[in-house]
Amino acid sequence: MSSSGEVAGKVDLEWDDSHVVPEHVTPDLIFLFDRMIEATIDKVASRNGDRVLDVGCGRAVDAIKIAKKGGRLVGLEPSRIMLNHSKKCVADSGKDIALVQAIGESLPFKTGSFDWVVCKGALDHFPNPSKAIEEMARITKPDGRVVISIANFESLGHRLGKSGHYIGMFITRKKPKERQAWETPPDHTVRFTYPVLKKIVSPYLEIEQSMGISFMWGAPNWDSITSAMPQKAAYFMLRNLDRIAQRCPGLSDVILITCRPKRIGSHGQ
Repeated sequence: MSSSGEVAGKVDLEWDDSHVVPEHVTPDLIFLFDRMIEATIDKVASRNGDRVLDVGCGRAVDAIKIAKKGGRLVGLEPSRIMLNHSKKCVADSGKDIALVQAIGESLPFKTGSFDWVVCKGALDHFPNPSKAIEEMARITKPDGRVVISIANFESLGHRLGKSGHYIGMFITRKKPKERQAWETPPDHTVRFTYPVLKKIVSPYLEIEQSMGISFMWGAPNWDSITSAMPQKAAYFMLRNLDRIAQRCPGLSDVILITCRPKRIGSHGQ
């Protein structure tokens, strides 16, 4: 297993999210991002005074929303650039949120010090996701919860997109220049699927609930289809597909799990 120093050497301390959202956003992508934020935050049932850690907090958008529910928030982010973004967002929000520069694989907190730990859309950027999960379990109170949401690269949309891609290449004999939605981005360290996520968390966390978020993103021409529809009709369809996705995490666009820490071995010390 890699040491904390070795892991830290692999972390991009200048990472910026400016490339994450394309210049032209379509209804399906807007719905996916908004629904991922909403569903993840809804799982954090923090009460006034609960300590909540947002691992890989980015611009602290989620931390601010959770703070409005009454939690005492700490946002953790390794990138200096993203921390600068988050400091501005927190200042504009007027919320009291502590921001810490650190890596997920070596959390600078005492064992059992948080009621809730949240990690949304960040785990696939960590050099050692398994170690990060171990650390999240360690710092969570015995009766606390860990909430993780992550993109599913074996979603139905990605499977259809991949099939359509190869059929199109066979017919046209041309390969698209741009990266396809189902291809792993270069700044991702792990290609997460539902089985992969369960395997990584299982030594340290017990999954209490799994659900899916959004359905069909990345399918052939899905962005064009949703863009061509009247906006109300598009969002009506996307909301109903999301209801199906909730029951099918293995095929959904995003996987969301709520877990309790396993107190075994070193985690109980």
